[in-house]
Amino acid sequence: MKRHLLSILLFISTIAFSQGETEQQLRVFSVQHQFVKMDSVNNIEKTRDYFFYKAVYANVCNRPGLSNEYLDKLKKSDITKSFRYYKLKNDNYIKLFEYKNAYETSEILTSKFATKFTAEELNDEINTQRIWEVLQKQKPQAIDSFTTISVDSKKDLAGLITTEVKANGTTSSFVFDTGAGISCITESMAKKMGLVILPDNNIKVMSFTGVENKVLMGVAPVLAMGSLIVHNAIFLVYPDDAFTFANGAYVINGIIGFPIIKELGTVTIAPGSLSFSKGAIAENKEKNLFIDQLRPVLMLKYSGRTLPYNLDSGAKESSFTKSFYEKFQPFIEANSTKAIIKTSGAGGQEVAATVLELKNQSIQLGGKVIKLDTLQVDPENYGVYGRVNHGNIGQDVLGQYTKVIISFEGNYLGLED
Repeated sequence: MKRHLLSILLFISTIAFSQGETEQQLRVFSVQHQFVKMDSVNNIEKTRDYFFYKAVYANVCNRPGLSNEYLDKLKKSDITKSFRYYKLKNDNYIKLFEYKNAYETSEILTSKFATKFTAEELNDEINTQRIWEVLQKQKPQAIDSFTTISVDSKKDLAGLITTEVKANGTTSSFVFDTGAGISCITESMAKKMGLVILPDNNIKVMSFTGVENKVLMGVAPVLAMGSLIVHNAIFLVYPDDAFTFANGAYVINGIIGFPIIKELGTVTIAPGSLSFSKGAIAENKEKNLFIDQLRPVLMLKYSGRTLPYNLDSGAKESSFTKSFYEKFQPFIEANSTKAIIKTSGAGGQEVAATVLELKNQSIQLGGKVIKLDTLQVDPENYGVYGRVNHGNIGQDVLGQYTKVIISFEGNYLGLED
């Protein structure tokens, strides 16, 4: 009898150990943005955290409502008291434009879980919290139903994709930028377009040049891109000089950012046009595009390793970060040369950085090989998207192709010659 009981206890212990290993593996895949691997293991193993990782996967696949449904299935699980649970809830509310709930969950994060943040991360969360606080009473963003809409586009002086935006009888050319976490507009253009400017809540945004801008929040009651109608679009409202570059030679009036773009179904970028389609999903496409908070994450292969990168249609050139350097350091050190690059920032600010350049490199998107004449790596900085992402993919990659298909319904990036 004792031997039989011991066997049962050993069996239970083995199962518990195996579950613990799997849960740790799922957590690592989640943190490293290896979402396809995470979902695959989760569907096979079905651990006690099954619904949590289904919620994570739904969230990054642009289905925040479904993600919340999975979280509701956890009921009284211990995970509902955790930092990662509230972090995911908060992100779902942000993606659903439920600003009051986003503010309340952010407050929980910064009060109950402050020690889970670094000092810099906590400061960023508190600053972002001020955005949701001032938006609490605003209606959620909504886009009028559509099947397919096409609008004209062109590239500006910096080579960035722009399209005409109309509000309050005023039409202006805005940059179409997947890398902008929130849409942006200058103060003068916000006034012309009739944005409702909300009370100052001490919101600060750091530019890539290191210049800190104090911004206001504005809401566009109705905004049009061709026949596409957006209601209650939120904007960061910047001082005019923050969007003035090269001593006035280049000016941006506004940017259509990710909260609008992620709701456009499948976006097709072609010469002279942007088109948006709902329900036009290529079912056989491999999932390679996900949403981490308010930024698109693209899975690319370099030197045999598939890693996450930020997809930024508003960046002229791709760049690779310290994370990339750390992964491939021996090869980079042996094959690169140093270079100093200078970038003109807002208000005429110029930033110089030392990078390592690799010539004649290639990255892979599925089976497609993408050539890069020069691959620039910053060995000192992780960049604004943190240690997990390995770089920023911009127009030097996307511009090589006649047609770029970004599907937020099917979770894929397609490149066509």
